[in-house]
Amino acid sequence: MSQQDKKNKTLLYIIILILFIVNIGLFYMWQTGKKDRNVLSQENTTLQNRVKEKDATIAAAEALLAQYREDSVAMAANNQQMSDEMARKSSEIARLTYLLKKEKYASQDMIDALNGKLDDLNSQLVALKEENARLRDNNDSLLSVNQGLYGENTKLSLEGKRLKNLAARLTTSEIKVEPIKKQFLTGKETTTVKASRVKGFKINFSVAENNIAEPGDRDVFIKVTGPEGITLTNEGQGGIVELADGKSAKFSYKTKIVFENNTLESPDITWEPNKKLTPGKYVIQLFTEGYLMGSAGITLR
Repeated sequence: MSQQDKKNKTLLYIIILILFIVNIGLFYMWQTGKKDRNVLSQENTTLQNRVKEKDATIAAAEALLAQYREDSVAMAANNQQMSDEMARKSSEIARLTYLLKKEKYASQDMIDALNGKLDDLNSQLVALKEENARLRDNNDSLLSVNQGLYGENTKLSLEGKRLKNLAARLTTSEIKVEPIKKQFLTGKETTTVKASRVKGFKINFSVAENNIAEPGDRDVFIKVTGPEGITLTNEGQGGIVELADGKSAKFSYKTKIVFENNTLESPDITWEPNKKLTPGKYVIQLFTEGYLMGSAGITLR
């Protein structure tokens, strides 16, 4: 091998060595840059996650503050108010929320601090709602009991009123009914049971003593029912009386008495039908203040 070839070969080795060293340096620099890029990527991911967490925390804080205000208004409507401690915590959450909004990349400590206060206030609001719900249930239960008692008292009052009204009813101790006729020659009245000769009914009744009834005037409605079950009436005398049970009844004649709590004997009442009577049973009933006072019957031949 010539001297020139040896020099060329040596130069080639030197160039190869230099390239090798350069490649090693470049590889080292690439590895170092890769580590730096990984660190930067991790830091960027951390920052992005922190921004997301910050935004989520701010949204949660604003939602909780809105709930706090809504609950405060609801309590104020019931003459209640939030405790001083809860008001202080609400103000602190509002302050931290404001600071977080100003920071593009807030510190994790600030985010954690706000999350901690959110958890604390939220727990107290939940506990407050549960307590209010329990109080409402108790109030509803008491209201139900009171309504039940009111209903029972109303029922007892109505029952007492009904019993008093029953006790205050006027009743007859005796009703006398005499079918009468007039003698042809003397014109005097005498009794008869022959239907064709009866001119009218002489009615007399006794009202029993009642210290509960209010004294005063009473209208007494006299109902005369014939054998066919039809109420006998004369034009201008009869009518309809309303009864306490919501029903009504026809009457034949109306008279008036003055009741003074003592036993009362009514004057004789003569009722004359405007047509001939037929044989059979006749029923006389007396009503006052919507109640039946008493009844009596008589049979004509």
